[in-house]
Amino acid sequence: MLASALRPGDAVALVAPAGPLKSDDEFNRAKEIVRALGLEPRTGSYAKATTLGYLAGTDEQRAADFNDAVRDPDIRGIFALRGGYGTMRILEQIDYDAIARDPKVVLGYSDLTALLNAVTQQTGLVTFHGPVAALSQFSALETQSLRAAVMSAEPLGVLKAPEAQTVRGGVASGRIAGGNLSLIAALTGTPYEIDTTDALLILEDVDESPYRIDRMLTQLRLSGALMRAAGIIAGGWTNCGVSDELLHDRLGDLGIPIVTETLIGHIDEQWTLPIGARAMLDAEARTLTLEEPSVRAR
Repeated sequence: MLASALRPGDAVALVAPAGPLKSDDEFNRAKEIVRALGLEPRTGSYAKATTLGYLAGTDEQRAADFNDAVRDPDIRGIFALRGGYGTMRILEQIDYDAIARDPKVVLGYSDLTALLNAVTQQTGLVTFHGPVAALSQFSALETQSLRAAVMSAEPLGVLKAPEAQTVRGGVASGRIAGGNLSLIAALTGTPYEIDTTDALLILEDVDESPYRIDRMLTQLRLSGALMRAAGIIAGGWTNCGVSDELLHDRLGDLGIPIVTETLIGHIDEQWTLPIGARAMLDAEARTLTLEEPSVRAR
């Protein structure tokens, strides 16, 4: 299922399903970013709330903002203000039926990994792993990638990161799934566990020690999640100290194509990638090819 492509003048909801904003400057910047895209920002009622010091309001408030946006026919996109922590806490409160009735663009990354994959798995809607409105850089490359993914019904085509490295060669096709490693691991064993079967699995993380990355990858090995994947597309391991040796040790024997250091994650410039869309990974050429549109024409 595809959302309609966003068009200039469309209303986009700015919501905070995870952590709180730190200042009005971040909030105002997010609205400016949306306007620069030619879209009209609509802010959630609780977008500036704070609970427990690390949540953007109570679970009920954060879920209400998201569900209000889902149910409002005038809103055509939902952009996360930031990541942080908390999206897992509201997965049971999301109105998945309303999303299926009126599919719209849902965008975010980091902690939003839980919500993006839950929406895709529960409804079949393609969601978008990409920048958050308040904190991402929105460089020329990042903005171009976002526009291509959510404002054009043309396929994204061939993507290649200049610094990408091959961990294991080969070619594989599958739907894109995953995102932040910490969230993928945390969802394991829950009703919202990310389905990696025959998937091209995105992996990235930030501010985690190498042994913690090792532990989470080992958890996914023991659960069978990594063995079920068709290929792995690792992005940035920002402030994680992840070495090629670690990736080869934990991933190299899976027998599937694997690349790392692609434009995904907590980095200055990242792609916007459609979760749930089919793609082809050529690990030797270090390319990701998407030959189908991510949104539908209006």
